[in-house]
Amino acid sequence: MAINSPQTCETPVSQSKNVRNDDLQNKSLVFDASVLQHESNIPSQFIWPDHEKPCANPTELRVPLVDFGGFLSGDTTAATEASKIVGEACQKHGFFLVANHGVDAKLISDAHLYMDQFFEQPLHEKQKAQRKLGEHCGIC
Repeated sequence: MAINSPQTCETPVSQSKNVRNDDLQNKSLVFDASVLQHESNIPSQFIWPDHEKPCANPTELRVPLVDFGGFLSGDTTAATEASKIVGEACQKHGFFLVANHGVDAKLISDAHLYMDQFFEQPLHEKQKAQRKLGEHCGIC
């Protein structure tokens, strides 16, 4: 199925004087939702079903809080309770919050700072950290 694009190009990128074919193979495509938002001919398999679309008034998600204080101190009752909450949270939500985990607040603050610095970079810089096929580290 052909899809009409709102943007046209007189000369295909592969025929441009400044672009080599091996350069094209090493570049990754970037999804730009702003270009596609006005597209009228999107294949149905790429359209979210109505029951999965975001709603104006979503229900508030109650994120489970797991207290690791007792778990880390060796309290078997606390460890059992923490394990139960983690298991339920992973099955129901896929994530949870952790309190009294023992991670230094400065380390967490620094991690947030580095994340902000990374995502403030231009796209071409962030793409240097792109995950390669078969690797587990990187973005996207």
